[in-house]
Amino acid sequence: MKADVYSFGVLILEAVSGKSSSSRIWQSDKRSLLEWSWRLYQEEKLLELVDEELDDFPEKEVIRYIKTALFCTQANANRRPMMGQVIEMLSRDIQLNEKELTPPGFFEDSEDSSRSKLKMSECNTSQQSSVHITITQVTPR
Repeated sequence: MKADVYSFGVLILEAVSGKSSSSRIWQSDKRSLLEWSWRLYQEEKLLELVDEELDDFPEKEVIRYIKTALFCTQANANRRPMMGQVIEMLSRDIQLNEKELTPPGFFEDSEDSSRSKLKMSECNTSQQSSVHITITQVTPR
């Protein structure tokens, strides 16, 4: 399921950074882990995401892990890889097609409101699909 792939991507980012995705601790502007990861990707500074406690690690491999996590957390679920593809991306030194990578989707808590809103990154609506369902409500006699 695509939701599982999204969660797995977040888990990868948490493991690499040593931080929880639920806390807003990134920099002075209190960004979420996903927001900060995407910003570092755009600035080509992904190694700044790595847990400071790690002294010696394979940089190229860790960068591939972070990029794989970003593929998993794309806002449009249709663009996320299948779990088999994720395993392939993590286990082999393959070139990732970053031209296909789009910003992640994430929940953002507004300080002005107690409700959460879904902040969707720039998605092309033509790439999204809708599912029609029928809900039947059963009532006792």
